[in-house]
Amino acid sequence: MYNKMSLEEFKEFVRKYPRLKNEVREGKRTWQSIYEEWVLLGDDGSWDAYKEDKPTTSNNTSTEGQEFIRNALNYIKRINPDDITKTIGTIQKVLGLVQSLSGNRTPQRYPYPPRRRIDPLFRRFDDYDD
Repeated sequence: MYNKMSLEEFKEFVRKYPRLKNEVREGKRTWQSIYEEWVLLGDDGSWDAYKEDKPTTSNNTSTEGQEFIRNALNYIKRINPDDITKTIGTIQKVLGLVQSLSGNRTPQRYPYPPRRRIDPLFRRFDDYDD
């Protein structure tokens, strides 16, 4: 079990060495392996390679934004319109089945015959016999 204090210290350590995040994102390392190495070596280990050379926050933010957009576009490219159509058709069939099982039939349009012939758009409640 991890100590809460050591987790907070580890988070602070990761803030000092931001390139560690890139290593994890690229799949080169896991947080578990980095944490275990940090527990064994501490802050004095060979972590200098993971320090950021230039602390440019605006460039880092734009890079993260571009990465997000790239990932979103890749996800959208993988969507198959035929699968979406099939899924919607299946959902419609299920809803129709549920409606038929619940006893909901198509409701009558007008439960009472109208007193006089009026265009349905302009028909009011009192136009029906009681």
